[in-house]
Amino acid sequence: MKNIGFRAHDFGTFPTVDALAEAIRAVRTPTCIQLAIGKVLKPSRPWKEWDEEYVSSICGRLRDNGISVAVVGCYINPVHPDPDCRREHLARFRHSLELSRAFSCPIVGTETGSWTNDISYNIETYTDKVFSVLLRSVEEMVRAAEENDAVCALEAVSYHHTVCSVERMAKVLETFPSDHLKVIYDPVNLIPVNGIMELDGSWPARPSAEAQRRFYIQSLDAYQDRICAIHCKDYVLDDRGFKIGNKSALTGVFDWENFFKELGKRSIDVPILLENHDPATDRQTLSVLEKF
Repeated sequence: MKNIGFRAHDFGTFPTVDALAEAIRAVRTPTCIQLAIGKVLKPSRPWKEWDEEYVSSICGRLRDNGISVAVVGCYINPVHPDPDCRREHLARFRHSLELSRAFSCPIVGTETGSWTNDISYNIETYTDKVFSVLLRSVEEMVRAAEENDAVCALEAVSYHHTVCSVERMAKVLETFPSDHLKVIYDPVNLIPVNGIMELDGSWPARPSAEAQRRFYIQSLDAYQDRICAIHCKDYVLDDRGFKIGNKSALTGVFDWENFFKELGKRSIDVPILLENHDPATDRQTLSVLEKF
């Protein structure tokens, strides 16, 4: 059986961990989740007040309900243009790594940000200067992961993030060959804004299975055993031909069936986390994905 779980805050926000667990158990148990405490539990302590007892109490209650943490979500901007803010973001990431044993999960994940305060598009993001800032931040993050026997997991996002392509992620992985640096692979995140191109140069609303295979094979070849988790969602093109990439899995045009078959051929067995999922239809989604 595939290890398919959920991004916890897609279930909503909850006043207690028991209420969160109840919502997840209503769909599936045992299961795994990506947990961002501040997004899913409100109120929750500010991150600077997290300690082992606090985190352990949350994750212990989840485990009592058959729910394990597969990824700790700590999405920061490691290239924030303000050095003081950047240091604050990196401190938050380090703190999550330091608490990885309390989470009972070594993997702490983030995207790679942009040269803006709110991680919006900025053409400067793609400059060598900003990429160098990213490498310095990743160096600090990987060192902290090594010190805590944890894993710094990076997620690429096309168009407006510093790591916006397979090639850029491959360069980061080559720069830091540490076992403590891994990849959260979200294939939909890496699809260009105008979709997946066919060999004839066209950009159809529903690309062929072969075009999609060429697309994701590039990532799988580049990342290989550095993948530690996979995000599972979907996309469509709007009337202008631009990607809408926040659809629930199986509600768009991504070829999850053949993608899963390729994972099987390569013996890639990592948590697969539904993102932007709809709890009301999760059971049906899971029943289909399990057959692939």
